[in-house]
Amino acid sequence: MGRKPGRQRQYFHFCVALLIFVSGCSLTQEANRRQEMREALNAADNLFTQGDFTGSLNAFQKISDAAQNKPPADRAAYSIGLIYAHPQNPQRDLQQAKIFMDQVGRKYPDSPWAEQAKIWIAVLNDAQKSKRQVEKARLELEASKEEAEKSRLVLDKMKQEMDKSRLELEKTKQEMEKNKQVIEKSKKVDIEIDQKRRDRGR
Repeated sequence: MGRKPGRQRQYFHFCVALLIFVSGCSLTQEANRRQEMREALNAADNLFTQGDFTGSLNAFQKISDAAQNKPPADRAAYSIGLIYAHPQNPQRDLQQAKIFMDQVGRKYPDSPWAEQAKIWIAVLNDAQKSKRQVEKARLELEASKEEAEKSRLVLDKMKQEMDKSRLELEKTKQEMEKNKQVIEKSKKVDIEIDQKRRDRGR
């Protein structure tokens, strides 16, 4: 009978030791996971700093997939947004940048990156608004140029018509001058004929 409590105690100690061992393994695994994530983040940051936007984007995407909506998935989404927003990125896409920044705020509202993501969304919205205004101004300028070109063509046509009218007027004046000279000659001839008749009548 004295042996049963001893066995129970041994069983209890074994369970506690097993629990500590399992917990220790879980903690070790979590520590290893965090270390791997830190190293992956550093590598992705280095690619970004070197201007390798495609490599950096792929690296942060892998981190996001591996993190499975736990930190550092928030940091990965924020960094992907930055890559898409970067002015030197040949595949720059402000719409995608907004999607990832918005994702940080929605999925990870308590993240230290959430507030910065909100600021970026406001900046990107302003940038898109400015881009639309610039595009509108460009289209208006194009329309003004087209109107100016139409006006120039109309003016050229009017000038050609005026030149044509001036030439016709000049031609008419010359013809009138010729007619006037013919009339003057006819008058002189008539006067001479009248004079000859008078001379004969004497």
